[in-house]
Amino acid sequence: MTEDRAKEAALNCLKDEPPQKYVWDAFVRVFHWSLVVAFSIAFYYRESEWDRLIHVYAGYTVAGLIAARIVWGFMKTGYASFRAFPLNPLLAVRYLWLTAQGRSRRYIGHNPAGSVVIYAMLFCGITTVVSGFLVYNDGWLIDDPGYIKSLHYYVSWLWLILVVMHIIAVITESILHKDNLIWAMITGCKRSSTKLEKSYWKKEI
Repeated sequence: MTEDRAKEAALNCLKDEPPQKYVWDAFVRVFHWSLVVAFSIAFYYRESEWDRLIHVYAGYTVAGLIAARIVWGFMKTGYASFRAFPLNPLLAVRYLWLTAQGRSRRYIGHNPAGSVVIYAMLFCGITTVVSGFLVYNDGWLIDDPGYIKSLHYYVSWLWLILVVMHIIAVITESILHKDNLIWAMITGCKRSSTKLEKSYWKKEI
């Protein structure tokens, strides 16, 4: 059933003008926007003792979403798979340098710099929810929970900084490559590659 829906979505992308490529499956899109909402709620209520449970439940939602995305990344093939965007900091630096010169290549999936930021956000997300769980449970077998509170505080802010970087990068790449990446994360479709463009992980057909 899921494969049939994916094929139908891919065919719908091909009907668009100019031709589109089905990149982000429904799970990835739902995960992405759900995480945006859950993280925003958790961050907004981070210092409210009165609404602490809202912060906690939003944090648990974030934890569930990240866990599901990790499982999906190992199970799924295509652009949602972790194999589709390997962690390569050196390639990311080169991509940023070429972008600054206006010579970076377009990628159907995640570009090298985006891949680094995504893995960094996953790390921050895991660290934030684990430390948040420990803080909420008064340290839970940890002698000095003050260190955990500091970790939770600074990593959550680091995560927010990465989110801002991600948004700026999405807008920048959308302009440079004439490709609406925000809309692509809603529809799942992106503009098909030309002969001068290539995918990060496999040669385009």
